[in-house]
Amino acid sequence: MSSALGNPLRYAQGDAFNNPGGQGGQQGSDIQFDSKGVEFGPWLRRFIAQIKRNWMFPYAAYTMSGHVAITFFVDKQGNLTEVTVVEPSRVTAFNGSARGALEMSNPTHPLPPEYPDDRCFFKVTFFFNETPPYR
Repeated sequence: MSSALGNPLRYAQGDAFNNPGGQGGQQGSDIQFDSKGVEFGPWLRRFIAQIKRNWMFPYAAYTMSGHVAITFFVDKQGNLTEVTVVEPSRVTAFNGSARGALEMSNPTHPLPPEYPDDRCFFKVTFFFNETPPYR
């Protein structure tokens, strides 16, 4: 599946989930999904902005670092389903913060109308005071 993944970061270069009060590095996200050749730029920019608005930073983010990877589906109407923490952080507060950002963003914007499937699988990694390893 990794060979089928588009490069969504081209849509959001320089646009990371920020933690302005944090220390020790940047905040960011790594978003992976199969665009199936559909233009996701506008959708992805709106999605990232929505997540940023709903991402509450735990106190631990000011002194600790870590990351959390979460998988989920977005259906044609924008509903997030099967939200699962697949790579938890050793800092429990980071897990709840990342999951909460997604849950508070549900529903999000509908998928692009030309997307051929009924739902799209995503993997998003939230970084707390770490630099994302951009590919």
